[in-house]
This record gives sequence, structure tokens and C-alpha cells, in this order.
Amino acid sequence: MGSFLYEFFINGIKKFFENTFAQIAEINRKYAVPQIKTNRWTNFALIMLRGYLTLLIALLFYKFFSLLK
Repeated sequence: MGSFLYEFFINGIKKFFENTFAQIAEINRKYAVPQIKTNRWTNFALIMLRGYLTLLIALLFYKFFSLLK
């Protein structure tokens, strides 16, 4: 009985993660190549957005660690 429950739960958890990661890998393969063409201004805007988000994350970490002191 104990081995049945152990196998039931372990196999269930294992299958759940295998299916989940398989779906994620499939989505990543599907969208690996961009579907639209971007021009110079679009690339510039995306780079600026990435910098802005990085700055926001840095500010959050700074605020968090400054409050710990």
C-alpha cells in the first residue's frame, strides 16, 4: 500500500512537471523566430524599455536592501 501511494504521487508529480516543461519548450520553439520585422525605431524603443525595466528592478533592490539596514 505504501509503495502504491509513493509511486502514485511521485509519478503524478513527475508527469505534471514533464508535461508542463514540454509545453513551455514547445511554445519557446514556436516563437523562437520573430514573426514581424522591426525597424530601427522599434529596436531603439525596445532597448530603451529594457533599460527602463532594469532601472526599476535596480531601484526595487536598492530600496529593499536599504530598508534592511
